[in-house]
Amino acid sequence: MVRILAVEDGGFKSKFFWSKRKGKTFLVCVLADDFKIEKIFLSYVTVDGLDATMCLSKIIRKIRDKLDVIMLASIAYAGFNLVDPEKILNQFKVPILIVNPKKPDDKAVEFALKKHFKDWMERLSIVRKAGKPSPLKVNEKIVYVYCFGLKVEEAEKLVKHLTVFGVRPEPLRVANLIAHGLGMVN
Repeated sequence: MVRILAVEDGGFKSKFFWSKRKGKTFLVCVLADDFKIEKIFLSYVTVDGLDATMCLSKIIRKIRDKLDVIMLASIAYAGFNLVDPEKILNQFKVPILIVNPKKPDDKAVEFALKKHFKDWMERLSIVRKAGKPSPLKVNEKIVYVYCFGLKVEEAEKLVKHLTVFGVRPEPLRVANLIAHGLGMVN
């Protein structure tokens, strides 16, 4: 049995012009023991802000002794509100696994950050800390994993064990369903 905190975000109004993106969205954290959902935590994060790491830290503080791994869907939440996995790992000593069904486009991310954010260098440094993802075949499809505090082999075993439908491990899939079911905060 593995105790997981799976993290997803809700939707937000995405205007055509970046300068008009604002507001908050849900940060949904699902505490699961393998496939059994034990508790759900809700917080709010600012669209394109830099408070996702702090919001996640507050939730982890409540349960950190009960965690084996933190599972993220991405580094980016609520647009470009970035979770710093290295900072979370150093603070709580809980391994972090990012499972992304889409191959990240580092050049496009860098371009968007430079174009839309005055603090693009700070944000880009968080993205770069993640390094390159490892491709992993799950249910005949490829997902991209980033590992902090655990080996790729351990991540592969965990992802394959927890994935029933598609390519998302069940705790992340449930967190995604809840986050999108809650809708927008704005």
